[in-house]
Amino acid sequence: MKIINRRQALMFGLGGMSAVALPALHLNRASAQGAHDMHNMAPAASAAPAGVKLPHPALLQPDNSGLVKLKIAKGRHSFQAGSSAASAGINGNYFGPVLRLQNKSHVRFAIENAMDEVTTLHWHGLMIPSDMDGGPHNVINAGATWQPEFDINQPASFNWFHPHTHMETARQAHMGAAGMLHVSDGGDRERGLPDTFGTDDLFLVFQDRRVIDGDNVYAPDFMDLMHGFRGQYLTVNGAIAPVATVPQSIVRLRLLNASNSRNYHFHFSDGRMMHAIASDGGFLAKPAAVDILTIAPGERYEVLVDFSNGMAADFTSLPDDGSGRTPKLGDAQSLEHLMRFEVSDGLKADVMKLVSALEEPAAADPAKSVKTRSFVFDENMAGNMAMMRKKMMGGESSPMGQMGQMDHSKMDHSQMGQMQMPQPSKMQEMMSGEMDHGEHSARSADQMGPSLTAATSGITMSIADKPFDMSRVDVEAKLGSMEIWKLKSVEMGHPFHIHGANFRVLSKNGQAAPDYQAGWKDTVLVDGEAELLVHFKAEGKRSHPFMFHCHVLEHEDVGMMGQFVTV
Repeated sequence: MKIINRRQALMFGLGGMSAVALPALHLNRASAQGAHDMHNMAPAASAAPAGVKLPHPALLQPDNSGLVKLKIAKGRHSFQAGSSAASAGINGNYFGPVLRLQNKSHVRFAIENAMDEVTTLHWHGLMIPSDMDGGPHNVINAGATWQPEFDINQPASFNWFHPHTHMETARQAHMGAAGMLHVSDGGDRERGLPDTFGTDDLFLVFQDRRVIDGDNVYAPDFMDLMHGFRGQYLTVNGAIAPVATVPQSIVRLRLLNASNSRNYHFHFSDGRMMHAIASDGGFLAKPAAVDILTIAPGERYEVLVDFSNGMAADFTSLPDDGSGRTPKLGDAQSLEHLMRFEVSDGLKADVMKLVSALEEPAAADPAKSVKTRSFVFDENMAGNMAMMRKKMMGGESSPMGQMGQMDHSKMDHSQMGQMQMPQPSKMQEMMSGEMDHGEHSARSADQMGPSLTAATSGITMSIADKPFDMSRVDVEAKLGSMEIWKLKSVEMGHPFHIHGANFRVLSKNGQAAPDYQAGWKDTVLVDGEAELLVHFKAEGKRSHPFMFHCHVLEHEDVGMMGQFVTV
């Protein structure tokens, strides 16, 4: 059981309570290796659920004419038996297919927006011209159909697609309007890699949820916009604690973190290793063994796992404190259960040994850089806190202002229940300016303050000295060139993502990046300082600039984003 201190209790609005029961499942590390013994954060341990079968997304490929049809629509989704939550999906009610595109092919799309609001669809990881990229300039109006087409010309890689609507990205993505994208070169069998879709080659998308029943599934408050929206329910392919059945062989897991702000620290409860073979931009030179794999929002990794011993295993995450640091096993009191792998000798075992070498990525030569730039993830903490204090204590629209405008002599005291007053604990914390990122790991719906939107909250952040402006270009880079970008985070870890380019991580806090981050990437978690060698591969047009931003989606929505073009 995890004990929370008084300050944490105040933040959660718990008053004198000393612990809170959260639905996320936790594995006690001392017993996890043997008996699949799980408990939640309540005082009494609970038995492990039987677990639903892991849902597999549909596999979609272009038709004979090279056309792909996608329909973005709202619906409802059941995350567990008996639940029904408002959702959005692509070619379905929640999330979407795995779209497989062949390298060196030309592809056309017909993307219908069947929602009652505008949206966009960004091809996260594809190196394509900016007017096809699906950023905030590529608006698809309600009822309209967007018809982009472009060439696929990049290495085999695991990518995804999701909304990038101005100030609405976090909500629309959290609703589930996204899908996974596989660029294939047809060479995996020759590489000795598992490639049987849904059997020994599993596509897994991870998302945390705060609400899994009802309509009000995304209602962020001030702390959510400042820290990022997190929930206590951990889902895999839209299910809570699913079970996957795999062959008694080497299995390939393609891992996508589609959460708005949560970092995962993947770990097998029995200690078996993951062997990373690819990150965002494609294959590594050779597999990198790792027992704790940290993955930030928007990041993707491909790993090989050995199930040849026939033993089942629980896939877990070490708790995330929001700092960006990878925790150590000895520091974690519990492991958060994600899913279970069970082994069947009835499934064909194709790959029985780990590969020893893959493709050597193009060398990262800092001497090729033509320019060095510096960017700071600026949360504007002082300004945002001052703005919130002013809103809370003054003005007719503020909670205090509403109270001041009432005629107390004639007031029906039942009106008090209609006022959206912050919980006293939240007001105290907001007013003091004391905010601990590490303690904002997950909250349930009843621990929330008044809901806000990015557009009306007044909160502003930046990465390019000023909050995001659709009409401002922040960087001009030469097409095909390389630059060194120095990134700095201060208050918390921030996942950095860039469109139309990829990069090599030269260093993180003065040290070499982990081996599993040695390849080309488009997203990386920055905790402190990072130095990147950025390669501008795609044409960035002034009519539709490329984005670079924090991939905590709430931060993106409130301005922690910049634009660049190529010249």
